[in-house]
Amino acid sequence: MDINSKLEAIRSKMKINGIDAYIIGTADPHQSEYPPSFWAGRQWISGFDGSAGTVIISQDHAGLWTDSRYFQQAELQLANTPFVLHKLQVQTQSEYIDWICNEFKDGQTVGVDFWCFSLNQIHQFDKLLSTKGLKFKDCGDLLMDIWPDRPPLSKTLIYEHDIKYAGQTRKEKIDLVREEMARLNANISIVSALDEIGYILNLRGNDVHCNPVFVAYLVIQKENSILFIDEQKLEPWLKNQLSEDRIFTQDYKQIVDYITKLDLKQKVLIDHSTLNAKLTLMLAKDSLIPSESCIMRFKSIKNEIEISHIRRVMQKDGVALLKSFRWLEAKLSEQDYPTEYQFAMKIKEFRAEQEGYVNESFDAIIGYKGNGSIIHYRPEKDNCEIIKPEGVLLCDSGGQYLDGTTDITRTIALGPIDEEIKIQNTAVLMGHISLARLIFPTDTKGIQFDILARQHLWQLGLNYNHGTGHGVGFFMNVHEPPQGFVSVWNQRGSASFKAGMLTSNEPGYYQVGSYGIRIENLVLTIPHSKNEYGEFLQFESVSLFPIDVNMIHLPMLDKVSLQWLNTYHAKVLNDLSPWLNSDERKWLEEKCKPL
Repeated sequence: MDINSKLEAIRSKMKINGIDAYIIGTADPHQSEYPPSFWAGRQWISGFDGSAGTVIISQDHAGLWTDSRYFQQAELQLANTPFVLHKLQVQTQSEYIDWICNEFKDGQTVGVDFWCFSLNQIHQFDKLLSTKGLKFKDCGDLLMDIWPDRPPLSKTLIYEHDIKYAGQTRKEKIDLVREEMARLNANISIVSALDEIGYILNLRGNDVHCNPVFVAYLVIQKENSILFIDEQKLEPWLKNQLSEDRIFTQDYKQIVDYITKLDLKQKVLIDHSTLNAKLTLMLAKDSLIPSESCIMRFKSIKNEIEISHIRRVMQKDGVALLKSFRWLEAKLSEQDYPTEYQFAMKIKEFRAEQEGYVNESFDAIIGYKGNGSIIHYRPEKDNCEIIKPEGVLLCDSGGQYLDGTTDITRTIALGPIDEEIKIQNTAVLMGHISLARLIFPTDTKGIQFDILARQHLWQLGLNYNHGTGHGVGFFMNVHEPPQGFVSVWNQRGSASFKAGMLTSNEPGYYQVGSYGIRIENLVLTIPHSKNEYGEFLQFESVSLFPIDVNMIHLPMLDKVSLQWLNTYHAKVLNDLSPWLNSDERKWLEEKCKPL
């Protein structure tokens, strides 16, 4: 089906169901940022495959709303289709609801699938729409009967994440949840976020591209727990092991029957932001105890075992990158110019040589020249640029290993570059360093950090339209709540930083159509000191790969930044050298020479 045929089919379904406007978001019933392909309806109907976006379809309009990270990508993917791009002014706001309120008349009906939105979102939508006299309806999944080749839910087996990596048993983790339940006087906790279920049970799966999670619900009770899952995905030995830990299994769809039969006296702990509206509304309102997920908090603070693995996995990942960039240099010198896609695959190949490698943590962003300005650009095998020994290359990639998750970006000069680019890159680097070397009180909020990374760009009258950093999981999703470095008061902006958190530090600058600049390391929050003013923390830059000094305008680099860069490069050389042969070490020594 082409997009016109898809729109014709869904508009017919809308007429049958009395729907004047139908909203299709990105999430699945678990509010995942990256859903299983079964729920990738927004991508199927529009052709836009960015990780954030909302589609609204009426009888005479098809629109996609997305934020500034995806403007260029959306313009390219929606070209020559009936879809109109609507550019969000604020990344976290539902401006498409304002559009509906302005475009539709009193008495018309707006439909959504309550399975794929949280109750918080549904309440917000209903409040805004009702003020304009618009009706709001749960019309279910209107794509169900018109998507002929819809991907099925995965049947891939799930597997155990060994205690030698996790550092805590699932029983210990569940006991922590039960302590929280007792504190809040809850009898039951319903867990729906896939990464939280995988974390708390020390299990991993392959149901989502690049994210080692599996589709399930988890109900934690005072004595037992119930895992609602496709039981074909559990090998008998694992099912027995879960039973020994008093975790019993039922079919995934039985969650509905379980909830509808709950004793009304039961007090149920839920996270309104992750449990979908469909299930939430099945629960008695008086039984609900809404609270931000304690599992999310536990997961964000890495334990000592996890931290020890994180430091080692960064060494393995640094070695893989070293081999990849040496391969690229050799190809360029031989005039056997590779494509962006070939370089991405070569990075994956070298990562796969490392012990414990499972997959990439996301599809590599290899942006040569103008493609580097497309913030989440992904090269396709038959549609990408050839890399030549000139201009600027942006490389953002990461790996999923049993002993950790990585995410790192380097921007390199492949030939002589203008001084203006060096100045912009140096402003990005100085912002990165300002954040990396910060000492701060515990519980400082994410919104308080962001200006440090932007300050030098602002002095040039420049900026970038994405957050400065996101939390990172431990052999888990590369984007992990709650913390991050952002300039808005959202979850990341309001989250308190604590020791043990792993976060990306990735300021950038993008010249549309010409080049992109981004410098990213992962930083681990560690203790610094304690005195009468309280506990102070600092960041340890744990990613290990040299930063391209050929991109630096040296007269602009202050002494403190220069010292940090030389110290960082000395650490890179020291930590990676034991893994290298003599030729690789010589290459690294050249890249890490002190300035």
